[in-house]
Amino acid sequence: EEYTLSATKKGVSICGGSPRAVLYGVQTLRQLIDGDRVPVVEIRDEPYFGYRGAMFDVARYFYPVEEVKRFIDIMALHKLNTFHWHLTDDQGWRIEIKRYPELTRIGSQRRETLIGHYKTSDEYDGKPHGGYYTQDEIRDIVQYAAKRFITVIPEIEMPGHASAALASYPYLGCKGEGYVVPSTWGVKADVYCAGNDSTFRFIEGVLSEVVELFPSEYIHIGGDECPKINWQ
Repeated sequence: EEYTLSATKKGVSICGGSPRAVLYGVQTLRQLIDGDRVPVVEIRDEPYFGYRGAMFDVARYFYPVEEVKRFIDIMALHKLNTFHWHLTDDQGWRIEIKRYPELTRIGSQRRETLIGHYKTSDEYDGKPHGGYYTQDEIRDIVQYAAKRFITVIPEIEMPGHASAALASYPYLGCKGEGYVVPSTWGVKADVYCAGNDSTFRFIEGVLSEVVELFPSEYIHIGGDECPKINWQ
């Protein structure tokens, strides 16, 4: 990822050990341009960290494809190389899973959204909020990021932060009924039931489609903030 940039009165040259490195040199050149002028300069640059990431949470608030791409463009400008895409949580399920269509039909929609801090406010906006990405849209975004040498790591939350999934398929929870996509924030006690074999079949089914969409080495499954109340 190391590159050199040389700007003289005769012109600009960028050299790197890979296409990725040359792209970073181009991004630096973009930052140097002042109108129609470029300063005379010699730059040798290499990253200190191999993993340079940014996280985009679309589970709480959905953003359309063009906004996601704009976020990726900003990452590329700053030479970041890992896009952590937070796709599922209590407040919304944003990725199409063909085996489980209710995840997007039900789990991608919430009735309204809390205004203010969840510990102090009881005011809501009264506006339905929702949206999700089709698998074709996800492939498009992954390809868009790859052209900018950015790897997309999806986050599929489990076993906690599962309210949107439970509202879609209530049998995945310990109670088996009464779940809704929350309009509030915070950690919820309703999580996937660890004592139900269908839970594991569901997770395997979801992940089998996720791994087909994302060529990244990793998938983030969260694993945090999982109250054990219902398990007990």
